[in-house]
Amino acid sequence: MPVLERERILVLGGIVGLAGLAWLDLWRRAGDTAMGAAMPRLMPWSFADLIAAALMWAVMMTAMMLPSATPMLLLFAGAKRQQRELSWMATPTVLFAAGYLTVWLTFSLLGASLQWALQALLLLSPHLATTSTLLGAVFLLLAGGYQLTPWKDACLIHCQSPLGFLLAHWREGPWGALRMGLHHGAYCVGCCWALMGLLFVGGVMNLLWVAVLAGFVLLEKAVARGPWPSRLVGIGLVGWGAYVLYTGLRL
Repeated sequence: MPVLERERILVLGGIVGLAGLAWLDLWRRAGDTAMGAAMPRLMPWSFADLIAAALMWAVMMTAMMLPSATPMLLLFAGAKRQQRELSWMATPTVLFAAGYLTVWLTFSLLGASLQWALQALLLLSPHLATTSTLLGAVFLLLAGGYQLTPWKDACLIHCQSPLGFLLAHWREGPWGALRMGLHHGAYCVGCCWALMGLLFVGGVMNLLWVAVLAGFVLLEKAVARGPWPSRLVGIGLVGWGAYVLYTGLRL
């Protein structure tokens, strides 16, 4: 088997394996009948509660975001093939992926903190969807509006063009691979942070809704080209949010 083909199988196998385990864990959590961490609480969260929620968010971010980084990881591993033998090739790619996921793990703390605050205000259902029409409208309008901004475009182009990112941000050595992963993860968070707020609209523990968002992120970053798919979805989200806001104000 050619070295390049074995390399692609190794990288794809790692992505599929890790993302698959993350999705299985989400399915297990969603099917947990107790749902203790998802119920409104009369008592304040402990530090252990916050860590447990952050771990759940970390698993979810891995399941949702790692597949969309596949083109970047494949291209990075191919570039490293020019410099190292196969037996050493996995290390820089793993470090790149670790840097990428580290940024999303940090974002998970923010997601868990927001969940903490909303549950303390009794604004979330047992499936972690907002029970406030106005708050749901805010999440929709924020996500839709951000899709139409130049900041979204600036981050999205780095995700859609792996070669351009590598040419602009290449660093040598293991530390360089980790730094590049962190840098790419930052662009990815900059691209998708507002979309993650939509988890509170359809439900953080609603696996179908999580899969829909993950599918759009994959389409937006790894399949579609240019800003127009994102802008069309942004216009749709703004319209949806405006309708929800109008409905809420009427009530």
